[in-house]
Amino acid sequence: MVREITSPQNAFYKQLLTLERAKGIKRHAKAILSGEKLIDEVLREFPDLCLALIFTKGQQLPEQAKGRKIGLYCLASQLFERLDFHGTGYPLLLIRAQPLASWNAAEQIKGCRLCIPFQDPANVGAVIRSACAFGVSQIIILREAANPYLPKATRASAGSLFRMPCFGGPSIHDLHKVAAAPVIGLSQRGVPIEEFDFPESFCLVPGMEGPGLPSGIEALESVSIPMAEGIESLNAAVATSIALYVWRTRIETK
Repeated sequence: MVREITSPQNAFYKQLLTLERAKGIKRHAKAILSGEKLIDEVLREFPDLCLALIFTKGQQLPEQAKGRKIGLYCLASQLFERLDFHGTGYPLLLIRAQPLASWNAAEQIKGCRLCIPFQDPANVGAVIRSACAFGVSQIIILREAANPYLPKATRASAGSLFRMPCFGGPSIHDLHKVAAAPVIGLSQRGVPIEEFDFPESFCLVPGMEGPGLPSGIEALESVSIPMAEGIESLNAAVATSIALYVWRTRIETK
């Protein structure tokens, strides 16, 4: 059954609007996905996460939704446009935003555990996508990081968020105190990455946008991405992706 919403005062619609922010996502344990390719992928591969399709008159529902038990909400056009945070003009998908399990820092796992401190949700999503592509063992969302279910993050992750084991971690300031594996920072003052020998198991932590790594982390081992003279820095997610690529190629050639 399709439920129509025409008033901005509708309680369910008000709830949907709160999902633009981390507080609303955490409170309701829900998130909104946008984009035809992402929505089709999640409907097909992660049906248990899917709660409802949100659309407006004249929009065709995804083929993957046909025959499924899923909520259907038809919004007045102006209400839908306000909710379509990225202006896709395509139906939106309401999903369960499952709380992140707490990270077991003492667990012995081979490979790279990527610890994300980024406050820009687009960077969080982009680096989760790279982590999935390069075979990271775990993703640790540090306390400073943006919520990975924010609209910009889910869009940038392109579905990788649902494919990777993600955990809620400590503050970046406390990471080196609790992690059993070596913590390796990504810093402009680090050893050039081509000269660095990655251990079998480690935590990689890039600096936050702007301030970089805190002093406690900088005292540990760190690697840097060589750049042309006069270039101050790379985008945080781009630099992390390069480091993951170098690590991956190293282990494949050993």
